[in-house]
Amino acid sequence: MPTTRTQIRPGAYYDSVVLMQLQKALLALPQVLDAGVVMATDANKELLAQNNLLAPDANAARAEDLLIAVSAENETAAQNALAQIDALLARKRATSDDAYRPKSLENAAQMLPDAQWVLVSTPGKFAAGVARDALNLGKHVFLYSDNVSLEDEIALKNSARAKGLLVMGPDCGTAIINGIGLGFANRVRRGKIGIVGASGTGTQAISVGIHRLGEGVSYALGTGTNDLKDAVGGITTLQALDFLARDAQTETIVLISKPPSPNVAAKI
Repeated sequence: MPTTRTQIRPGAYYDSVVLMQLQKALLALPQVLDAGVVMATDANKELLAQNNLLAPDANAARAEDLLIAVSAENETAAQNALAQIDALLARKRATSDDAYRPKSLENAAQMLPDAQWVLVSTPGKFAAGVARDALNLGKHVFLYSDNVSLEDEIALKNSARAKGLLVMGPDCGTAIINGIGLGFANRVRRGKIGIVGASGTGTQAISVGIHRLGEGVSYALGTGTNDLKDAVGGITTLQALDFLARDAQTETIVLISKPPSPNVAAKI
């Protein structure tokens, strides 16, 4: 009978591309019905539960742990699939690009001195530290990670503002910078309309609508979910609006909000 089994790897982190490739490889194994490979955040656990992939032992996994779930036709097939994970990961490493990869953010910045942005996608526990390092290197930050504390968010955004830099996020899923999409951005033409968005899906919908109506997007700047709360004070939103107001390409600005605090709404 169908069986679901999970494996927890404490403190193991892989980027989303590796996770998707591992999940695809598991699905290709004999008698595997479904599989999920995620970092064990509450949101990801909920997604696994919705797909009947959350076994009881998975509840012990923490947000910084790797959680692997397999549904198979029987117990033997499920265990066989889990037993192949190390081999599948090793195969991925063996077929990956052998070019040198920097071991630190500082080394990466030295290799690409003209790079202006650092994209951060790590477990929330580590994200603030990486973002702080990026700001200290004089880089803007696209902070895709969630589960970053409000205190860290405020500190990062205040630091960025003082340095003349921008922190988009935490939990910022989409942006367009100089025609280049970051995160889950849609490919749209460049144009005269700038977007500031607290909602990633809202930003995507508006940018696609603009494209379909024949115009284009100069920039789409994400703010993160919490930016319009009293505690944060709209720091990134105000910075983004100011940037677009001074940008020669931008003639119209669209602001996409989540429910703001009255004080922040009045300020904006």
